[in-house]
Amino acid sequence: MEILLKLLSDAQSSLFVLFHKTWAYHWNIVGSDFTQLHQLFGEQYNTMFEEIDRISEHMRYLNIKPLSSLSRMLEVTKIQGSPSSTGATEMLQELLSNNIKFIELMQEISEESEEQKQYATTNLAQDLMESHGKFVWKLRSHLQY
Repeated sequence: MEILLKLLSDAQSSLFVLFHKTWAYHWNIVGSDFTQLHQLFGEQYNTMFEEIDRISEHMRYLNIKPLSSLSRMLEVTKIQGSPSSTGATEMLQELLSNNIKFIELMQEISEESEEQKQYATTNLAQDLMESHGKFVWKLRSHLQY
């Protein structure tokens, strides 16, 4: 069960960092695709905000204390912190890469929780994989225009 607890903390912190990065890109996008990308990033960070709450409350259900310190989240995250990209293409590429990394983390959680017979956790991980899979599709589609 220890492995699963660690993975859930990694996922919570990684999702929080991805949320913040997407939110910052929402504020800072410029250029001819401003309206489309501003809206896309807004939809994604709003979804992630709800997902952070969902995964944190699930952790409480499992009697795990969710991370609440920003410094601790930055120590644990599997996604690089500060948004460094300034152009639309770079933002899209970074968010695409980060969402793929998050999906891979959810796959690890799904496999471990299945092995531990923690089926509610498996369902949560699979829901988040589907959600971020749609993000990947939309981000990739913008990069292919």
